[in-house]
Amino acid sequence: MIKNRRLLSSYFFVTISISIVLYIMGAFFLLAFNARKISHDFKEKIPITIYFNNNAKKIETVQLQKKINLKPYTKSVHYISKEKGAEILIDEIGENFLEFYGSNPLLNSIDVFLKFDYVNSSVFKEISLEFEKLEFIDEISYDAPLISLINDNLIKIKFWILVLASFFLIVSIVIINGSIRLSIYSNRMTIKTMQLVGATKGFIRRPFIATHIKLGLVGSLIAIGMLSFSIYYIENLYQDLNLLNDIFLIITLFASILIFSIVITSICTFLATQRFLKLKIEQLY
Repeated sequence: MIKNRRLLSSYFFVTISISIVLYIMGAFFLLAFNARKISHDFKEKIPITIYFNNNAKKIETVQLQKKINLKPYTKSVHYISKEKGAEILIDEIGENFLEFYGSNPLLNSIDVFLKFDYVNSSVFKEISLEFEKLEFIDEISYDAPLISLINDNLIKIKFWILVLASFFLIVSIVIINGSIRLSIYSNRMTIKTMQLVGATKGFIRRPFIATHIKLGLVGSLIAIGMLSFSIYYIENLYQDLNLLNDIFLIITLFASILIFSIVITSICTFLATQRFLKLKIEQLY
């Protein structure tokens, strides 16, 4: 009875260890896979703002919008009237500045959002130089320091994501291996007894490998369940991420977790049982 409880406790520890490790690893790899998408989305939200002077005719502003929309670098163009701009500014500062000025000092403008692969300082500068010559344009502005900061640090971010991914992979293997070795250790006497009565190494290893594969599958299903809940929660909290839109990525990640759990538990169990099979009886104590 006590032995069965210890065995169940050991199996429970292995399953929980596997599920937690696979969950953390899966969450990180999901973040790593979406890092590029997130960076692209962030880039595409950096506008270049073109302000029209007060003498600009409506037909001129409309034609300019159409012209910009036809450019290969354009993601979208949003027109913001001076009245709408005033409403946005009042909401941001929490104070009606129109009462102080007596009139609306803002200008009509358009926000031009570029496709992610065009978001760099040189393209923004070219656009600025191309359109600032127009007589009805008052000013063109964009956040040059932010653009430079993003592009300069993107390579560094990718490098550290790769380093951390490798680290999490190694740590997960070490933890799962340690958990399985502890589980096999509690059965070391059974392994040696079976060996002494003539059982082959393959015959002895087979049930242990099968058991720990099952535990790995249970752990991976728990991890997948936790990841599914996390993805659903984050999607509801930050809908702009659109995590659920990439179903192929999610299915691939979940399938990888299942396969990884089978492979790693099989290898770790094989190595652990092999170690105890090689030990002499006096070395078991």
